[in-house]
Amino acid sequence: MESFYTINQRRSLTPCVWLERGGFFNMPKYYKSLSPFAQRRHICSSYSSCPLTWLPTNDVKSLTFKLIGTDDMRDYEFQAHFCNRIYEARHRYCTMEEGEIAFELRQIGTWLMVDRINCRCLGIADVERYGYSKGVQFGDRVFRGNYIHMTCATKPQCKVDDFCYIETPSTDGYIYGGRVPCICPKQYHCPIYFIRDKRIPQINDDGRVISYGIKCKRRNY
Repeated sequence: MESFYTINQRRSLTPCVWLERGGFFNMPKYYKSLSPFAQRRHICSSYSSCPLTWLPTNDVKSLTFKLIGTDDMRDYEFQAHFCNRIYEARHRYCTMEEGEIAFELRQIGTWLMVDRINCRCLGIADVERYGYSKGVQFGDRVFRGNYIHMTCATKPQCKVDDFCYIETPSTDGYIYGGRVPCICPKQYHCPIYFIRDKRIPQINDDGRVISYGIKCKRRNY
């Protein structure tokens, strides 16, 4: 019988394979892949399997999501497969309410780990907010969003002048994370991975910075 490991029984969970599809992997004019791009990350034991094919979004051994940050990021779908079931019986289905966190990822270099699962997402999850590995200041050039909180709720589409990413500084003046209020239109992207000089301060009547915003940027292609 297959072991039943859950995210709460270990600090983090490593995918056995990482799949990507869409974008570069599905451009009929130039190249069309017959299967998703797969990167093996972990070897399962003999009693477990790690399929290299795309699984339904309600599968109990996978998570499906989209990310933001670069020109082409919204063209891709990502799916992480695990050797064992990632849900317990107590995991309810996500309510799809705004702000609800379905699961939490942690990025270490090019590796993504699962730190926590709060509810079962039946669809494709989206980024709700990022947490930073350390506090940053307004002029910092590097995006440090290592902790990614994913939601099943449908994100609204940004208007061109809306902020696609908002950071609120702490009382010590440092920024420890940011939220994604909306998704940029198809011809645009939210350039968080190129954050240098893109933070726009929002100032209250007392002249105090209450938040920083980043606006959608037109894609290069």
